[in-house]
Amino acid sequence: MSAAPASESAAHFQDSVYRPALSLPAEGATPVPLVARGAGAERGARAPARAAVEAQADSAGAPSLLHRVHDIIALIDQPELRNLLITQCYHDLSVELVKLLGGRNAHWCTFATWASKTAGRFIRNEEVPSTLRRLILSEEDETENPPRTSGFSMIKPWWGYGLGLMDIPERILLELSLDIAVGNLKVFQELGPLFARMIELYRDCPRPDDARLAALLEGLQPGPSPKGGQGLLRSAMMHYHAALLTDDLDKKAELILLANARVGLHEQVRLQPYIARSIEAPVRCMRAALGAPGRRLPEALRSMVAYKLEKLQALWCSVATKEMMSMGLPDEVLALGADLPPPPGSPLHCAELATIEDRELYELLREYDAHDQTTKGSGAKDWTSLNDRMSYILELFRSRQCCPRLLERPFSREQHAEIVSWRVPKPHHGEL
Repeated sequence: MSAAPASESAAHFQDSVYRPALSLPAEGATPVPLVARGAGAERGARAPARAAVEAQADSAGAPSLLHRVHDIIALIDQPELRNLLITQCYHDLSVELVKLLGGRNAHWCTFATWASKTAGRFIRNEEVPSTLRRLILSEEDETENPPRTSGFSMIKPWWGYGLGLMDIPERILLELSLDIAVGNLKVFQELGPLFARMIELYRDCPRPDDARLAALLEGLQPGPSPKGGQGLLRSAMMHYHAALLTDDLDKKAELILLANARVGLHEQVRLQPYIARSIEAPVRCMRAALGAPGRRLPEALRSMVAYKLEKLQALWCSVATKEMMSMGLPDEVLALGADLPPPPGSPLHCAELATIEDRELYELLREYDAHDQTTKGSGAKDWTSLNDRMSYILELFRSRQCCPRLLERPFSREQHAEIVSWRVPKPHHGEL
């Protein structure tokens, strides 16, 4: 993979010290102290609340978190680099949120870090190509060690004669990559600035008042997510705010889980069309390619292609389940179509979340069957189903909220140095 050229905005991400990952405090430990930073120069003429937030740059004159988020969003023509920057930025936001809210709780940005890193594998087409080509261009006999023979071998003379069939796998991969990249950006465009604003509004105020909350909520539109509203995000920010103000560890954990769940539900509603498109990419691309104007398939070829198309449609579900419906965490790879296991070496739920006292949280978990003491049946049967996804996601949030390894850095020291310089790391820096 070749490195992308450095951007002028790279200076915004320079970090000369590769600091150790922040660990979630052990149960009963004193919350991490808040990090205070000095003020920097105001940037441009903006709305008062945003101007106040963006003016808070660190003492060295580095741009604010919000500036950094906007710079990433503006990177339109380099989806691979943008995904790496989004992943790193989610991690940075996550570390700040842990400092801000205290306790030993992971937050939505913590989980988003690893979801974005997983998405990057498909944006870069690192794993799917061989699988797709095997399904589209070959078939296997029902033997223990089946030979691979091209299903299109009988029509090989037609390749290269204007039919354009050999490039179908590449078309599928391109659409799949684009759909996931657009979804990755769509979520970051909405949530990255919101969490950056929260951090920069609250970081110098251990007990923020209602005025800070009002500034945070400014611009968030009321109404349901399916209709373009941001009511779930408004509710989530109020729960994070309440969590910051309480010293009761059980209550804090439940408020943070409720906020994480609200953000997660909003995010999944926003992602619904992109998830559906990515699952349907193979059949959609095949039909588009074969139905292109001016393409005339010989009769013998048409029936063979129709057979392959039906086979592809049936097999793609298993490919999506195996290759796409997975999530890599620092110490495990989760198959999203299988029941969620307990965290490695830990009980299913931490002490604060073993029982749920908050009625609003309990009702939300119960709505998606994530309210009891088991994850049996949590595996998603159909990843295009919002209910299936949310059932698994809420189980994931609850069971991993106190897992310390989630705060590990998503990239190695060498990869981090390249990414903060706005370059895609080369292969010799290790697997991304």
